[in-house]
Amino acid sequence: IGLVGLAVMGKNLALNIAEKGFPISVYNRTTSKVDEALERAHKEGNLPMIGHYSPRDFVLSIRRPRSIIILVKAGNPVDQTIAALSDFMDSGDTIIDGGNEWYENTERRIAAAESRGLLYLGMGVSGGEDGARHGPSLMPGGSFQAYCNVEGILKKVAALVDDGP
Repeated sequence: IGLVGLAVMGKNLALNIAEKGFPISVYNRTTSKVDEALERAHKEGNLPMIGHYSPRDFVLSIRRPRSIIILVKAGNPVDQTIAALSDFMDSGDTIIDGGNEWYENTERRIAAAESRGLLYLGMGVSGGEDGARHGPSLMPGGSFQAYCNVEGILKKVAALVDDGP
């Protein structure tokens, strides 16, 4: 799996995924954010996180079918990120928008992704910095196949309640 956007939520969700044993590729336009995430992953026990400094290298580092979580500011930054990544993605790959996005933007992006053969999953991530790191509330919606591709990861990293993740 891959994750783009290494501010507080993205970095902590990436660390959570890596800590659960899932190798994760990470990317951020600001390269120092990549370096900070890698340093923290190393300090927290050599977690399986690999940093990349270009959209192409990042996307191509992920095993197909690729699933890429985007955790950047809602609105135009999401569109810019999708544009930067999708040139290197293949049919059957998945974009997972982890931001709190307006539903009409999500519907527009689903249609655009489908026209390129990509799957799209909108997924709210709630719980703040600590939640992202130790068990966020995850609210995925969209392509069922996209969900099936990441279900095992999401269930391992999500918050646990009495009846499960």
